[in-house]
Amino acid sequence: MRSRREELARAIGDDAVLFSCEGVAEQVIVDKLVTKHLTFINRNRIITDPYNDDAWSTCDRSGESLARDFLTQDYGRNVTILCIQDQLGHRTLLRQPYAKHARTINVTTHPEIEMLIVCREGKLDEYNSWKSHHRGTKNSKLKPSLFCKEELGRDDRNFRDVKKYPFLNQYWDDADALVRALELYRELASAKKQGIDFMLADLLSV
Repeated sequence: MRSRREELARAIGDDAVLFSCEGVAEQVIVDKLVTKHLTFINRNRIITDPYNDDAWSTCDRSGESLARDFLTQDYGRNVTILCIQDQLGHRTLLRQPYAKHARTINVTTHPEIEMLIVCREGKLDEYNSWKSHHRGTKNSKLKPSLFCKEELGRDDRNFRDVKKYPFLNQYWDDADALVRALELYRELASAKKQGIDFMLADLLSV
C-alpha cells in the first residue's frame, strides 16, 4: 500500500507546483519546508510569487486571481496548485482554459494551523480539557489559536503573537521540531479519521 506521501507525489507527477496559502502561518511553514530542503518537491519546480521574490508561495486563493497572476505563463509543463488551508472539503475552482493544464489539490490543516503549535508544545491533553471546560461559553469556536493566546500566552514566549510573522518565523526555524509537529498532527488527524485528503506532513521528503 502506498503511503500518503507517495500518493501525493504520484498525484503531482512532474508538474510545476504552486503553493497557495491561507495565511501567514501557512506561508512561514511552507517557506521553512522548502528552504530547509524538507519537502520531496524540488525547488526548480516551485512557482514563486512575482510580487515577492523571497516567498515560495502566494496568498492568492481564488481561482480567478491564481489564474490571472500565475497561469497565464507557460511553465513548459502542467501546474498543480497545492491549497494549504484549514477548511475541509473546500475546493478552489479554475475556469477554462486554465483548467486544461492546471488543477488544485487540498493540503488541509483542520481545525486550523495553530494545532501544530499545540502539538509541538505537548499540550494536546490541555487543549482538549480547555475546550471541554469552555464549551457553551462565549468562546464558542474554541480554536487552537485562541488556546495559544489565552493559555500558552501566559508564559514569556509571546504566544499572543501567534498570528504574526516575526514570532512564527523564529518559532518554526527549528527543522526537527517542525517535522515532529507535522508528523504528530498527522497521527492525531488520522486517529480521528477526519477524511482529510493530504496533510503538510505528506510533503516531507522522508
